Amino acid sequence: MLSKLYKKYKNRKRRVKYEKGYATFHIDELSIFKFSGWAHVNHLENAKPCHVLFKLNNTIICQTQASIFREDLKKAGIGNGGCGFSVEPNWQAFEAGSNVIVMYVNDKPVHVFNVTITTKQLMVAMTGQIHRQIDLAKAEIIKSISGR
Repeated sequence: MLSKLYKKYKNRKRRVKYEKGYATFHIDELSIFKFSGWAHVNHLENAKPCHVLFKLNNTIICQTQASIFREDLKKAGIGNGGCGFSVEPNWQAFEAGSNVIVMYVNDKPVHVFNVTITTKQLMVAMTGQIHRQIDLAKAEIIKSISGR
């Protein structure tokens, strides 16, 4: 009970004022495995890609340039169509339960999301990382044995 009250208090302190109208964006996926979507700064006429960053408890969990070309954006007249992003977040920053994530575009907060993570999702993410590390170790061993 006390931990729930503390979490509520922490969440109240984290409230972020974000800049409405600074950027137009859409999130396709926001999960422990992938953050993807598109973002475009409204007042910029040029086709320069914007920087997208996500924070959890003031800790950066992922960041990238929104520069992936998407035909649907070009057809809709959003920039030159090169506004998409897809990035894998640092799953270790998440906690089981509710996670308040702030999205920044060019260092300006534009939206706050509440993402619920289950213990099972944390376990799957950890298992995935273990398998990637095993694959890297295998590649290193094969490389050292073959002398390349």
